[in-house]
Amino acid sequence: MKHSEQSGQQPSYHLRGCRVSAPIEHPWGGGCRIVEWIDAEGQISRRVVAADVTEDEVVATIRRHVTGRKHMLVDDERMPRQTLPRR
Repeated sequence: MKHSEQSGQQPSYHLRGCRVSAPIEHPWGGGCRIVEWIDAEGQISRRVVAADVTEDEVVATIRRHVTGRKHMLVDDERMPRQTLPRR
């Protein structure tokens, strides 16, 4: 992941954890990474980003994330969003 030289003074965003996968190469060219994070309430979120994403772009992805539909093997809209217990 590329590191940016810019350091903006934005309000902090509380995360319990975040990780970015190694680049995943596609057979047809290009690639992507998976960004996973756990917010302060314990909700797990994932987004796919470009393989050459910068640190600032990962932060922007997390900040502008919109809660969408949760996809599961058996898709049931009545099920609560996956959360982790608070310590």
